[in-house]
Amino acid sequence: MDNKVTLCLAIDGNSIYKFSGKMNEKNMINSANTIEKLLISQSAPKDKVQNVFELFIETIQNILNYASNSIELSKNKREVTCDCSLSFFTKDNTYILESCNLIHKENKALIKDRIDSIAGLDKQSLRKLLRKNSRSKKKKHNYGAGLGYIIMSLKSKLPIEIEFTEYNNTMFKYRQKLVI
Repeated sequence: MDNKVTLCLAIDGNSIYKFSGKMNEKNMINSANTIEKLLISQSAPKDKVQNVFELFIETIQNILNYASNSIELSKNKREVTCDCSLSFFTKDNTYILESCNLIHKENKALIKDRIDSIAGLDKQSLRKLLRKNSRSKKKKHNYGAGLGYIIMSLKSKLPIEIEFTEYNNTMFKYRQKLVI
């Protein structure tokens, strides 16, 4: 695996959207808007369109914040080389958003802690935690308020699936799967 980010956002396993290149805030918004227009043109339900849009944004923000090849352009402005695609399964009207990227060892514990803190929480408990954490300064970090994984859990049909595979002494391959 090279130091490239892969984001998989396919109809019945075939990609319906692909992006390859530099991902930054501007490209993230342009890609999200393109995905939104594509889903609307396919008559996707409004709530699905909104959830895919929001989860795409959250996923890209996490990649920008944690990927080992993320470059800080200026304060709170980052860029990363990225490939992405979106999948849709007609059988059960489900979208799958997957990402896979290299992260530094120290970010593994941070991500795992955030996922573990919301594992098993129902939607009501997640909403309470979101309100509590959005008012608190405890979980904030350099790149945001630390609410992304809570939002992802709220918008996903199933719990967030994550996997860490050691890549070398200093990095892990981090894979995330969201079912929308």
